[in-house]
Amino acid sequence: MLVLKFGGTSVANADAIRQLISIIQAKDRSEKKVVVVSAMSKVTDLLISLYQRAAAHDASYQEILEQLEAKHMAAIEELIPMSHQIDIKGKIKMIFREMEDVCKGIFLLDELSDSTKARMMAYGERLSSAIVSVAFQHHGLSNTLLDSRDYLQTDSNYLNAKVNLKVTYTNIQQSLPEDLLYVAPGFIARSAEGKTTVLGRGGSDYTASLYAAALQADLLEIWSDVDGMYTTDPRKASAAFSIEELSYEEAMELAYFGAKVLYPPTIAPLIAAKIPLVLKNTFNPGHKGTLITASPAPSRQNVKGISCIDHMAVLTLSGSGMVGVPGVAMRLFKAVAQESINVYFITQSSSEQSITIGLAETEGAKAVHALTAEFAEDIAQELIHPVSLETPMSIVAMVGNGMIQQPGIAGKAFSLLGDHGINIRAIAQGATERIISVVVRSEDAHQAVNLLHDRFFLTKPAQAEAVLA
Repeated sequence: MLVLKFGGTSVANADAIRQLISIIQAKDRSEKKVVVVSAMSKVTDLLISLYQRAAAHDASYQEILEQLEAKHMAAIEELIPMSHQIDIKGKIKMIFREMEDVCKGIFLLDELSDSTKARMMAYGERLSSAIVSVAFQHHGLSNTLLDSRDYLQTDSNYLNAKVNLKVTYTNIQQSLPEDLLYVAPGFIARSAEGKTTVLGRGGSDYTASLYAAALQADLLEIWSDVDGMYTTDPRKASAAFSIEELSYEEAMELAYFGAKVLYPPTIAPLIAAKIPLVLKNTFNPGHKGTLITASPAPSRQNVKGISCIDHMAVLTLSGSGMVGVPGVAMRLFKAVAQESINVYFITQSSSEQSITIGLAETEGAKAVHALTAEFAEDIAQELIHPVSLETPMSIVAMVGNGMIQQPGIAGKAFSLLGDHGINIRAIAQGATERIISVVVRSEDAHQAVNLLHDRFFLTKPAQAEAVLA
């Protein structure tokens, strides 16, 4: 059993889908396969713009509908013989009329719930999977088109739904029709009440890992437009290169800290089922990509990757009234959790006089308001200082199993940044010693990434010195 997931660029147009088809045709025809697809590139963004315009009583939403329909029809016309286009075109037109009705409702009723947003965002994967399935048929790849909503059950957090793994695995194992090749939309699911939900941006990777875990696949392949996971973002450091092998934990840390090639929750089902994952490039299928397993081959490289998250804010709660007082941290995290704010970074002074957290810049004002309300009495009594917020900031993280119990890595990194005038605002190291992260001002992040990458990935010390001089 093989599960393959293809991202938005891999189904962006007829040429990309033909390349996808060639990859599937090269596989063993006798091996059972599930092909999970994302929406066509940029389509999810257009769908969000579509319902936003409708909600704002902007009639130009109709232009986006026309643009989306033309894009999908063009792919059909290039991929499928004219004599066989009528059925799939009819199906696609029905979906677009349904979308039009939903948009009219939003426009007229001035109502836009999270449930409606999820329903609108789900159309992208429904459209792409239908087209890919029919294209497969007309290229000799008989298949069954699945609706992932019939198998993936979630809670009612419509836009970032939590999967009920037990029910989902049972549905996939017991209800999948018999076939050798399946095409399934990623990203979409259904609540226990029967409403459409979505798994968060990037959730198609997670969909694929759920199918893989439920079916005990031998391998999960995730295909995008890059040659696997890189030592750092190539847009930030031209010397970045593809990593051959990573552990599950290393990949999860790198994905969490900004490696866009993989959606972080994807790894968890694979760890439990002991399924290897390979990241491949649809447009360069000969490249070996990045293999992610429980036991990667030994490496001389202590640091496997440098990641960076931009557009962050750093929030600090401090004051002598925090020292030795139990429950302060609990109150802080409860306050931000009640606002559904995700915390990326945590550090606390050893004296307990301050706690610093990193969060998305867009959540900064909301977090300040929540904490100011929670600690209003303490602030009024001057036991705690007014909440401090610093923006724009970036979190730069070094990841690697080789850092465990390896002295000197953090010291080299901090000295390097200090020698080049980069101020480190906060430092955190995970208990596993697999990751060391620092907070720097966003204006320094690009230089910090390049300095660290050159220090830990240039093969010759003399070369590294020359670059850093």
